[in-house]
Amino acid sequence: MLLLVVDTAGPTGGVLLARGNPGEVGADSVDPRMEILGVMELHPRAFSAEMIPAIAELLQANGSRLQDVDAFAVVTGPGSFTGLRVGLSAVKAMAEATGKPILTVSRLAILASMAATLSQSESGDVPIHVVLDAGRGEFYHGIYRDTGKTCVTESFETLDALTEKIKQQPGWVIAAEASVRAAFQSVAGSRLCEVPSPSVRDALPLAVAEWQARRFRDPASVDANYLRRSDAVVVVRTKAEPIAQIARAEDVLS
Repeated sequence: MLLLVVDTAGPTGGVLLARGNPGEVGADSVDPRMEILGVMELHPRAFSAEMIPAIAELLQANGSRLQDVDAFAVVTGPGSFTGLRVGLSAVKAMAEATGKPILTVSRLAILASMAATLSQSESGDVPIHVVLDAGRGEFYHGIYRDTGKTCVTESFETLDALTEKIKQQPGWVIAAEASVRAAFQSVAGSRLCEVPSPSVRDALPLAVAEWQARRFRDPASVDANYLRRSDAVVVVRTKAEPIAQIARAEDVLS
C-alpha cells in the first residue's frame, strides 16, 4: 500500500508518503510497520502555496504518480479553520480525481496516542484528557481510555467548564502546549503528561489503523472536525476553491 498523509490542522503542517503491507486487523502475512519514504514540512501561513508542490516532489522523488497512491489520510482537526480547509480541499480533490479512499484522523486522537508512553500501571483505566488550546481562553478537549486507544467524547470547552470536567473525572491530562500546561497543571486529582507537538509522522499509525479497520471515507462525506460549530457554520465553500484544488491535483496527476 502507498499512503499519502496530509496534516494542516496545527500551527505547522506536513505531508508524508509511506509504503507497507498493513492488511486488515487479524489477517495473515500483515506487517503493520510502514516505511516512510519521505516527509515535507509546510510552513505556517503557507500551506496553500506549498502543499501541492510538496506532494509532487515526494511522489517524483520516489518514482510514483498520484494514481499509484492507494489511500489519502488527512488530519481533520480540531484546529485552524483556514488550515483545515486547505488540507481537506486538496485531499478531497485528489481522492475525487483518482477514485481512491480517504482515511480521517483526529488531532486529539493523535495526542491521545502519545499517552502510550505511560505504562499500564500508571494509566490503568483512568480517563485520559487530551487538551489543545483553541484561543480566547477556550480549549479543544477529548476524553480517551485504554491508554488513548478508545475515544469517549470530544468537545469544545471554556476554561472553567473544562476544569470542572477534569475534576469530576480525574486522570491524566495530555498537553503539548505551554498554555495548556499552565492552565491545568494543578487540577485536583489529575496528573499532567507533557508530550511534543503532534506532527504528520504521529498521524501515520492512526491512519494505518483506519486502513486496517477498513474505515474508508468518500470525498462527499469528509468534513472538518471543528468542534467549535458556532464559528464554523459561517464558513462558505465557494465554487472557486474546490475547482482550483482539483486543477492543482490534476497538475500532480500529469
